[in-house]
Amino acid sequence: MPVDTHQQLHRLPKLDLHRHIEGSVSPSTLRELYFKSTGKLLPLSYFKRLLILDRHTGSLDEFLSRLATPYLKKYVHTVEDLLFVFDQAVADAAADNLNYLEIRFALSNFLGLDHQPETLIGKIAAKLDQASQEYGCLTKLIITLKRDDSLEVSEFVVKLARKLYQGKHIVGLDLAGNEHLFGNRLFVNLAGQIHTAGIPLVVHAGEASGPESVRSAILDLHAHRVSHGVRAVEDSATMALIREKNVLLEICPTSNLDTGLYSSYDQLPITTFIKQKVPFLICTDDPVTSGITLSSEVASLIDHGLLTLENYRRQLATALNHTFSPLPKSRLSTSRTPHFLEPVS
Repeated sequence: MPVDTHQQLHRLPKLDLHRHIEGSVSPSTLRELYFKSTGKLLPLSYFKRLLILDRHTGSLDEFLSRLATPYLKKYVHTVEDLLFVFDQAVADAAADNLNYLEIRFALSNFLGLDHQPETLIGKIAAKLDQASQEYGCLTKLIITLKRDDSLEVSEFVVKLARKLYQGKHIVGLDLAGNEHLFGNRLFVNLAGQIHTAGIPLVVHAGEASGPESVRSAILDLHAHRVSHGVRAVEDSATMALIREKNVLLEICPTSNLDTGLYSSYDQLPITTFIKQKVPFLICTDDPVTSGITLSSEVASLIDHGLLTLENYRRQLATALNHTFSPLPKSRLSTSRTPHFLEPVS
């Protein structure tokens, strides 16, 4: 891809609808937390080795084990520490010229950080509002439900989410984790409660399990969007269902390579989704863990002939109709053409 196209891609205002805070902790952020906790100043290279994969892991469980979650649990001692992590994640997104981000947070990992979880989420939401103004990347919070959490914990989080959603502290919920070990059938009742409450739900599906998981996410769990969903390509009826229900797939190619779902770029079903007019958006999932930015992710797909810049512009325009929080008018031009579609000078 020509250098000027790389530059255009970086300057292009972008949005990411699938990014986890646990995979967005930069080496410099962890270094600061470590120094505050221990008083020791270690080289940045040490934290890069901890956080950034140097090879594809080959399995979803191994990939999940490489996220920053254990380091956050170890070195985040105060609410202010956690707010610092979110602030830096928004700054990093803005540096890649994102102007809208929905970031996910597994609250169950930090229930002991504040004796009032509702207050904790309120403080995170306020920090995201502040960081959005400071860095120019509008960032909204989604709470992740972990498939391997106890039902009691998940029900507590959903009950709390009703208040948080009504209070506009969060914009939705996310169901994540190993779908092969903890299938969708375990969460039908929980998803029904979420649907009744009117809270948008995004479901990780079609990654560790096949197209039947994508169908179940849409039909049984009422998913508004599906994270990954790439294995839907294996079944024409599932592809038709996605189009019929207009469910956006959040595709994260490097993540799929890192987990061993695919072994090479030529196996990624990007061109099939384009040809069959399935709505999708290229996202990052865990950018630090995978050693990517959104710009580099899209650039790699263009370099491998799976995508064009115009394809990506159209994705961004489509995704505007699938965000869990409407973009303010200030982010649209007076002609109502999204900034994403304007020529990049």
